[in-house]
Amino acid sequence: MKERNSNKANSFMIILIFGTAVFIPFSIGILKKDKAISTVEKRALSQLPNSPKTAKDIRAFPESFEKYYSDNFGLRDWFTTFYKLAKYRIGDSPSKDVTIGKNGWFFVGSIKYGYKRYRDPIGDVRNVNLYSHHELQIVSKYMKGLQSWLNKKGIKYVFVIAPNKHTIYFDQLPDYISKEHDRSATDQLFEHLQKHTNVNIVDLREPLIQAKEIHQLYYKTDSHWNFYGANIAQYEIMVEIEKLFPNQIHPEIKPMRDGMKRSGDIANLLGVRILKDHNPLPIFRDTCRLTRHPLGAKGRTTHTFICEGQKLNAVILRDSFFNALEPYFARKFNRSTYIWKWDDQNYSSLTKYIELEKPDIVIEEWVERSLPFIPKGNTDFMKSLRNGVHDKS
Repeated sequence: MKERNSNKANSFMIILIFGTAVFIPFSIGILKKDKAISTVEKRALSQLPNSPKTAKDIRAFPESFEKYYSDNFGLRDWFTTFYKLAKYRIGDSPSKDVTIGKNGWFFVGSIKYGYKRYRDPIGDVRNVNLYSHHELQIVSKYMKGLQSWLNKKGIKYVFVIAPNKHTIYFDQLPDYISKEHDRSATDQLFEHLQKHTNVNIVDLREPLIQAKEIHQLYYKTDSHWNFYGANIAQYEIMVEIEKLFPNQIHPEIKPMRDGMKRSGDIANLLGVRILKDHNPLPIFRDTCRLTRHPLGAKGRTTHTFICEGQKLNAVILRDSFFNALEPYFARKFNRSTYIWKWDDQNYSSLTKYIELEKPDIVIEEWVERSLPFIPKGNTDFMKSLRNGVHDKS
């Protein structure tokens, strides 16, 4: 009799626990306000579908509601965070967009067949995303045309590629990732430009590979270089600029100090917030009183730094890799204006700031994971570059 009562009690407890486990998330899901974006998964969530009004709506409603409930049941973020942390703990990537490397290194991208998100940086480092010869001709026409257009205005032009972390820290990728071809898209582009143009090019790969033996140059939990990596990069770029403007700019490696640890964009993709990374910061001694215009400019808004006492003015066409370069560059130029990807090669934007800032130099930076990138703007400027400059390569 006691055994029967004990079994009943156990069954009741199991039912109670199961019911509570189902009821609590359901109840919280009803009471809480629906979110548009998941902060854990970094994606838009399905919204409550409208009441069906037609036979077609009725047929579609169950699937729509299922997607909505799957995205909005109570404690979903908590369960998702726990799941991601558990996968990370056993060495399995919680994100299809992140590859776990060696020694705590994380890389954006995947080797899975057909993967193309985040511009496929794993494919880049495997040398499978390559230019055709025709595409290289188009890019060289663009470069030659832009440089010729600027030179007629008395403005120098420098082109630089910010290397993917995968390129510099290839040794930290999993051993199953190997190269399919000997040359990368970056190799192709630099070789073609050097052979068929006189564009001033800065190849940062070798200096960064050498410097990584001394310092960590990229964040382990972010896709970008840290301030050490940016320190090496800015020095190499300044060396090239100094060749064009002797005695008007002084290349130098800045001293560094330790900053507070931080998590990066890859940690956010993983949804594992415990991951923190070494965060070195540059030390700027005896520099100008730096001012920024417009004062409240944030993110991708075009802005200008002013450092009185410097000799040169610059317009810089950039992407996210220039975030870490800005503190260095802002102190090297009298005026330096930063245009985010210069509005996808928008002629009016570039000409506006050239007329406004009267730069001595235009610096154009592409991130390696954008390759094989081909400028495709339809502005009058781009058309003139394609039609007005003939590349005999």
